[in-house]
Amino acid sequence: MNATAAAQFETPPAAGKTVRGICLGFLFLGLGGAIPSAFGANFPPQGDDATPSMGLFRIIVDPAFRVLMDPTGPPTSYLGYLGYHSVDGRMTSPTLVDTATTIGRSSRNNRFYVFPGAGIPIGAGSWDVVFGYGEYPAIPFQFFAAPANTEEVLTEIKKFILSTDPRSDQKCDPRIPYAPINWPMVKAGTFAGVAPRSLGMLQGNVPNGPAGPDLPARSFFDIFVEVNLPPLPSTASIVAFPPGGAILTNDTPLIVTNFNLTTLPPSVMYIHGATPAAVPLRFKFNNPPYWAAGDLFGTLVLAGHGTFTNDCSNEAALAAAVLGPLGTSASELPIGWLRPNRLCPSPASSYDSVKNEDIFKFAIPGFTIQARNFVHTNFPNPINPPPVNGSATYSAPATLVTLEISVDGQSWLPAQVTGPLVVKISNTTTGTVSTVTYDTEMLQLNLSGNSPFGPISLRESPTRATLGKHTIGPDPRGFRISSFFDVWLEISTDNGQSWVPADRAVHVQASAPAAAPNSITIRAVPGAPGLQLQWLGNFPLLSSPKLGSPFTPITGQVSFDGILSTYHIQPSTAAAMFFRLGQ
Repeated sequence: MNATAAAQFETPPAAGKTVRGICLGFLFLGLGGAIPSAFGANFPPQGDDATPSMGLFRIIVDPAFRVLMDPTGPPTSYLGYLGYHSVDGRMTSPTLVDTATTIGRSSRNNRFYVFPGAGIPIGAGSWDVVFGYGEYPAIPFQFFAAPANTEEVLTEIKKFILSTDPRSDQKCDPRIPYAPINWPMVKAGTFAGVAPRSLGMLQGNVPNGPAGPDLPARSFFDIFVEVNLPPLPSTASIVAFPPGGAILTNDTPLIVTNFNLTTLPPSVMYIHGATPAAVPLRFKFNNPPYWAAGDLFGTLVLAGHGTFTNDCSNEAALAAAVLGPLGTSASELPIGWLRPNRLCPSPASSYDSVKNEDIFKFAIPGFTIQARNFVHTNFPNPINPPPVNGSATYSAPATLVTLEISVDGQSWLPAQVTGPLVVKISNTTTGTVSTVTYDTEMLQLNLSGNSPFGPISLRESPTRATLGKHTIGPDPRGFRISSFFDVWLEISTDNGQSWVPADRAVHVQASAPAAAPNSITIRAVPGAPGLQLQWLGNFPLLSSPKLGSPFTPITGQVSFDGILSTYHIQPSTAAAMFFRLGQ
């Protein structure tokens, strides 16, 4: 097991339940109905489609719950969780398989049409009914605004249950962990016991009326899932997770789309990551003292699902589509980290590439320099971001970039460069929304320093724009802030006489903050006097005899077993005592 891993996702605005630029960037190819394969065919009649499928996902675990996934040392030693990397909190699932993914569809309808009083039935035998567009949690704008004479079919995921599969030829991709057990890990659809239901829609791309043809077409789903993380031997999960697993749910839909269906069912679903925020996954049930229902476990940043045969070649194709080809990383969805203020850049943050996976290259004449683990930091004097329609400039005289470089892709050595940074921040928020959006552009980045191969210089490309996004949303404890850049770099090994561009932009996101404490569990211990306080992690316990008075640390009486901290309250004549956790 490799032990090397959250965001507040804004509820889509409701303009007739329309989403504008908020849906996840999935291409959901594989859940659309059994339309004939001939290009230009019409949508089939009401019914179901059942097909085998394969899936894969990646979660970035919130800092507060990484203690459940990390390897631990004495007094109790555990391995890291399967597929989890403690260096950055990323957890990649095993390959998941379902033998009978089932999708229901309605009959064809020609826009604009009136929903009958009895609703529009879906699926073989009419196992569900849709009474109107208002039942959709979100409808992407292109679907909501489809013109008259567009042929439309309402769809719904009846059931999928994606399970780990201990196939003999697994381990096709080193980024995907091998699962030696069979465990139902992701499910969706009311017939799989998941609510809300996962509704979708098919529309012809050309508004040519009932005569058709309906293909090519576009499709989307609002998907609600349950993710079940199993308790694994030799990891902290074996003591912290319930025997039936840790159940995670999303309370805002995973909006998945495909805008060019030429046959159905197609072959693969993949995610682009060019959308405002990742989708939060929260614990469904209470499990004291480890978590409470509704606590944010992490965010889903990459996912894929396709109608595949369960073999190694298809697993490799799915991995390349979801995670990116080996040696690269797909751009992960931005994560809104919990921050105490709105300052930009967020204090104590850095901008990081995906550790160990994302490799970018510079083709120097005679050899190629490969680089990875890009970390950009040292941002003093952060600024307040500008108001709506306003712009501001942030500059820092001596930012620091650390990275690893190699000429053979096998041996990696550290390098460090420093220099000035200038970034333009423009408030592009429209309408009345709770999350404020900013376009960002890196106007200047000139860095110089040393490497194992001698002096090097890095700069932001003078010919290709380095663009990014920055969002600030509300949170009861502060703010949820996401930020990323796609940085186009050039390198010089001759003191700036010549410059060589990287083969592609490196995608960097703002780093996670330190973990914030969660709840304190209070319970009586059978056969022992007093009460016991327990909490997840090694946060300091503070106490005060009354509210409004200063809280002071409790020292020397708190034990920590690598997962939980424990404090015993002895019987006392004191009238009251108040406790909270520090950070």
